[in-house]
Amino acid sequence: MADLLVDTDVLIDHLRGDRRLSAEVGSIAISVISHCELFAGHDEPERLRRFLSPMSELPIDLEIAELAGVTRRNTGIATPDALVAATALTHRLPLMTRNRHHYDRVPKLRIITPV
Repeated sequence: MADLLVDTDVLIDHLRGDRRLSAEVGSIAISVISHCELFAGHDEPERLRRFLSPMSELPIDLEIAELAGVTRRNTGIATPDALVAATALTHRLPLMTRNRHHYDRVPKLRIITPV
């Protein structure tokens, strides 16, 4: 089991060399939403596959989809963010993100801001 769920913005910063993910964060999981968002960018697909290969990838199931729908309705956050938040909540993982304003409205979501 992973120690935390990492949001797309943190992954992008790492790939660009802006801010590296530290090995100290422990075992990393990502949402399939982050997988999709990374492949929508300009990075070489094989580079992305190599980068993501050691990470656990958490799928969206009915429980996550329903919680994301309720989260979106109650907070007004965008659907992709609601899906990421619901994934973190369902798997009881903190979410590492720099986009606190996207997630601060989600009750019980533990947010970690990377240094």
